[in-house]
Amino acid sequence: MSKVKITKLNTPYVSVDGSYGGNQGWFKETDLKRKKTLEEYGCGLIGASDLISHILGNNSFTREEYHKTILNFEKKYFHILPKLGISGILIAWGLNLYFLLNRKKLREETGAKYRARWFVRPSKILDRIKEMLDNDLPIIFAIGPGFFRKNKVNLYHKEERDGKVIFKPVTKTKDHYVTITGVEEYPDNDKTMLEISSWGRKYYVNYAEYKNYVNKNDNYYFSNILYIKKISQ
Repeated sequence: MSKVKITKLNTPYVSVDGSYGGNQGWFKETDLKRKKTLEEYGCGLIGASDLISHILGNNSFTREEYHKTILNFEKKYFHILPKLGISGILIAWGLNLYFLLNRKKLREETGAKYRARWFVRPSKILDRIKEMLDNDLPIIFAIGPGFFRKNKVNLYHKEERDGKVIFKPVTKTKDHYVTITGVEEYPDNDKTMLEISSWGRKYYVNYAEYKNYVNKNDNYYFSNILYIKKISQ
């Protein structure tokens, strides 16, 4: 049996009272006037805010601390529009604004500067994902809306049975940003699984199924990644 090739973040991902990343659904529990908008369309905000927190090494929050952090980022950099959310281009714009205004802090704490852009060529997506993971950068990953289509992408849980790894489908999604935290490549069956954070939980996406979904239901403008170049100082 060939050895599984695993590419992951070098440091722990964001946790909020034990979660695996943030969860826009938590806004439902608040008394904010805009809580419905944030709950239903805030996945891009969660991804961008968790990404910045991870870069800064802020990987553990209480729920109260996390809400304050998220709302601050939303106000300054990632405003969520009712019924629209935020586009990949606007996430990249907000990140670059953050990187510019906080360049001194980032340089002192990470020894690097960063530059973000939305969209890479489809043939380069997996390579860029692994490059970012090697640089300890989570990847904001869009599963596009598939306008006028009902198909969705499976999300899996990983289990071990009798010494074998099994991926069990547990839910489906589309029109949603998730965050990639790892890649697992299985040479024996030519399967590549993306480890992701979504709704504060760990799931997996079959990369071949994702590409098939995009090719049949969407396009690579809406279904793509937020690529960040890390430049050492």
